[in-house]
Amino acid sequence: MGELKKRFSDELVPENGILSKYDDPTELDPEPKTFGEMVKKWPKSTFCIIGNEFCERFSYYGMRAVLTLYLINVLSFDNSKATIFFHAFTVLAYTSPLIGSVLADGYIGKFWTIFSISLLYAGGQIVLAVSSTVAKGSSVHPFLDIAGLAIIAFGTGGIKPCVSAFGGDQFPSHYTTMISHYFSIFYFMINAGSTISMVLTPEFRATPCLGYDSCFPLAFGIPAVLMLVATGIFMAGSFSYIKLPPKENIVFRVIGTIWTALKNKFSKSTKRNHWLDHFLDSHNCKVDLKCIEANKGKPERKHKCAQVKFVEDVKSLVRVCVMMIPVPMFWALYDQQGSKWIIQAVAMDAQIWDGFALLPDQMGVLNAVFILIAIPLFQAIVYPLVEKCGIRTTLLRRMAVGGLIAAASFVVSGIVQLGVNQTLPDIPADNQAFFSVVNGFKGCDAMVNISGQPLRFIPSNGSLYDDKVNDHLTIYRFNGVNKKIDVTAHVTFNGTGCKASEDYTVSLNGGETSFLFISSEGSFKNSVSLDKPQEGEGESSVTINFMVPCSETNKASLGAKKVEWANCQQSQNPIDEVYYGRLAICMEPPKDKDHPCDPRASGEYYVWKSDSYEKGLATFADGTAVNYTKFDNNDVKRQVYKMYYVNYTLGDSSRTPSSKEITAIPVDGSVFSFEGMGGVYQYQLYQRKSTNEILLNRFVVVPKNHVSILLQIPQYIVITVAEILFSITGLEFAYSQAAPSMKSVVQAVWLVTVAFGDLIIIIIELLDIFDNRATEMFAYAGAMVVVIGVFLLLSIFYYEYVDYSEEDKEDDDNDDDSINEYKESLPTALVHDSTAYNDGYESD
Repeated sequence: MGELKKRFSDELVPENGILSKYDDPTELDPEPKTFGEMVKKWPKSTFCIIGNEFCERFSYYGMRAVLTLYLINVLSFDNSKATIFFHAFTVLAYTSPLIGSVLADGYIGKFWTIFSISLLYAGGQIVLAVSSTVAKGSSVHPFLDIAGLAIIAFGTGGIKPCVSAFGGDQFPSHYTTMISHYFSIFYFMINAGSTISMVLTPEFRATPCLGYDSCFPLAFGIPAVLMLVATGIFMAGSFSYIKLPPKENIVFRVIGTIWTALKNKFSKSTKRNHWLDHFLDSHNCKVDLKCIEANKGKPERKHKCAQVKFVEDVKSLVRVCVMMIPVPMFWALYDQQGSKWIIQAVAMDAQIWDGFALLPDQMGVLNAVFILIAIPLFQAIVYPLVEKCGIRTTLLRRMAVGGLIAAASFVVSGIVQLGVNQTLPDIPADNQAFFSVVNGFKGCDAMVNISGQPLRFIPSNGSLYDDKVNDHLTIYRFNGVNKKIDVTAHVTFNGTGCKASEDYTVSLNGGETSFLFISSEGSFKNSVSLDKPQEGEGESSVTINFMVPCSETNKASLGAKKVEWANCQQSQNPIDEVYYGRLAICMEPPKDKDHPCDPRASGEYYVWKSDSYEKGLATFADGTAVNYTKFDNNDVKRQVYKMYYVNYTLGDSSRTPSSKEITAIPVDGSVFSFEGMGGVYQYQLYQRKSTNEILLNRFVVVPKNHVSILLQIPQYIVITVAEILFSITGLEFAYSQAAPSMKSVVQAVWLVTVAFGDLIIIIIELLDIFDNRATEMFAYAGAMVVVIGVFLLLSIFYYEYVDYSEEDKEDDDNDDDSINEYKESLPTALVHDSTAYNDGYESD
């Protein structure tokens, strides 16, 4: 009985080790019934285990909540690659429990397994947090990140099968009520830790730090600290814990039994009723340690084969495992909450009302909240009502319904994705070129005529753009492009003082979307990025094409301050040379008029750095050309802004300067605003030579997100109902239908089904079957329906329920019946002559 036996003093256990009915532990140490008795006898060390679990779950789920966005925004993975890595992490996290189980049960015990792996786990969190502080694009990415994630996955999985069981070890086995209360508290803390972390960690991520709008070092650093705290809390109770010594690992014994049975089946001609019975072909009770131990002190005529009973238990495990074959498909749907549903949320409108927006990685908390509400609802209301209607809610029936509801959640998600797709840009294939024209002529409408293409009307200061939501599709599409195609656009103008027409010839590249900007001051052609913002903080992507010459930056209207930095400081030709120093947009109106731009103000200051620009060439009507400056895309939150020439007076450094450490000079005519989120815009600033007026033009490359993030709520509700019916019921089925000796094995198998489910997602992503995300979600739903069809057939024609509640009373009869059954299945000669099977057995 190990250390648990020490609860009873030596004088209470007779020397022969046999307790009489008067020495029954339940009589010597009766189970506490009242609240006061429970408080008095409650093992105080369990509070360290419960505290440890709260911190560990906060650490794990907090890190996991922001992981997908980290893979996309810092490691620069595309959506597919981010999905693969996220689920590969989950696969490792749900296969490593097998290693933790082997260590705990067969080698170093639960205590040392939890402690040693927790230290490793905390180390992995620290590695990931440190890696997140390194700038995007550094050579340490993604190698250091992957190393940290691998360690975390091994850590969380390694302690998973140990912590709850170790807490149960602290109670005498007959304290059933207290054990039940302990597990209720334990699982409440799991849900509390995960729920709180999924609310707070995305907020940590959205906090600006280190010069960025997002702060992944904080989002990963706090979980790392909490994992260290979890380990410290666990060790605080080390001197009070009951530490049962390691025993045989049942998983290895099961694997060995199956292997021997299969080997004997194919190497011997003996026929058996079940293939697992072949394990007994090479079994000899006289030398088997299990049989010797089981029959110790018994008369020979009462000897029983311990392996016969174990083979029957393995049979029960196999039957349950067959019924669990469809389970991975459920996890393939369920676990996409952490990857593709977050990616879907990023492309949605997260603004709930002015001043309040949800973060995409906070949506996962809905499942945690709904599950806490729905579990008692189903137990107290739904199941009893269904039973009253005359429908038996057996475990397999619940699972079948739950699987179909999981499929329904992906139908709902697919319908939502159809709406989201309307705001996703069309990406040209390699043999396609998309082309837009932006009209920068003030007061002049334009009509564009391209051979073989329809006429397009563009209002003054307007552009050709696609908005599928409003069925506005005007961008030119050229098919059959062999690397490059030359296009001539004949543009006629209408308006007072406008020129009659102009021809513009441009070269378009296959696989690109390009635009031609035309104005009275010149024209230029450039390619555009169709990438929508991925940070999930309600941003729009902004690129600036700047055509304001240095001569404009030194105008008297700017006051005493002059733009005397970057290339305009020593410009030899200020009329033709264009400014390419820092540009910033700052909140308008400013909080401090003397210092209108504050680099440390979150969501109020965005800067285009000197090293992010590139030069282009603008051609004028008279044939002359001048450089313009393209400032690459920056993700900007919704707000009213004004543009400024900015100089950091202390020079470039990694430290973010204060508002008093920069010079900010406003750009005339540059006040603009954003509404909504998720749009992609190109802004053109240029000077009208005839009036020296600064003009601002906006080109909508990709429209803003239109679909509200609140439309994800139904799919979370449906998947939560599916989880209750399928996942929770499935675990109950597996646990109740496996023989008592197989309980730990079936829990390990259940965890492995999660890993296989995530492996399905990885395989589908690698195959790259789907171009449309909505189609993919419908396909997952269809696959789940097919799998549940197979599950129903197994339920009807294969599986029969068993009841182990009376097993202890019936063990003797069952063992005798099993022995007789095996003997009857053998040839007569083998019954009389085979020592491999018959040694140790005599009929009563």
